[in-house]
Amino acid sequence: MYQRVYSSGVRNAKLLKTFQRPAPHISPVVHLASSFSTSAPATSPSLTLYQYKICPFCCKTKSLLTYLSVPFSPVEVNPLSKKEFKGIENVGETEEDKNYKKVPVAVFHGSDGDTRVNGSEDIVERVLASSDLKLPKNFNSEDAKKWLTWCDSTLAVRIYPLLTDGFGSSLKAFSYLDSVETFTPIERTTAKYVGSLAMWAAGGKIKKKYGIVDCEESLKEAVAEWGEEGLNAKAFNGGDSPNVADLGVYGVLRGLEDTGGAWFDGIVMGNEGVKGWYGRMKEEVGSLEP
Repeated sequence: MYQRVYSSGVRNAKLLKTFQRPAPHISPVVHLASSFSTSAPATSPSLTLYQYKICPFCCKTKSLLTYLSVPFSPVEVNPLSKKEFKGIENVGETEEDKNYKKVPVAVFHGSDGDTRVNGSEDIVERVLASSDLKLPKNFNSEDAKKWLTWCDSTLAVRIYPLLTDGFGSSLKAFSYLDSVETFTPIERTTAKYVGSLAMWAAGGKIKKKYGIVDCEESLKEAVAEWGEEGLNAKAFNGGDSPNVADLGVYGVLRGLEDTGGAWFDGIVMGNEGVKGWYGRMKEEVGSLEP
């Protein structure tokens, strides 16, 4: 399942079996930020990112990687089988690391071998620690970290229940699986329909855990909080340029734009303060996909 927040509410969903063949090697795709840099430094880490396209924590991670021009190769994980993880089951310092089957998971490739990092929080920390990029002032300040934590605990947890608030909407959210070329036709169909049903059922547990009654209104309130307190009339949370919190929130909302267009238009673009910020972030980061 998704990392941390989603794991407790969905851990018992029947989505943990394995039947997909190991993902093939994919040459890293270098993403270039529009104003931060024009190329990835020689010492910048390259990595393989195991993801669900609709996972807000994966989108948050890709937003940072893209902005910092860190080369990464995305590998779509089958939400039913998780067989893609078989190719990295021996990568990790502990058995818990090796058996971790939530997303995102990153495998950093270095001259001394591969290193596995589980969960968006630790992946972000590793990227910032292992890169010699000259980050903008206050890029990872205590206030930025506070809002990045808010992104995980308040904003991201409201995306999934909204996308799966009914079997029809859940099926629509999982329609991205139709275009995953590394899945067989049977795998695509099975993952889409069985996954949609299971995730729809599991969504109720997440709503109960976080006290969500109206999914759309709950997300609207979180977006308003970001606009009023996170941005506080500034161009970015980071001031004149994006910081790690801006990138996290943008990644989560960009994922919503790509999978839940009508909700995105009403909730994000319907908030004038956030709408302007989102447009600026889109110029800075652009697409999260190769």
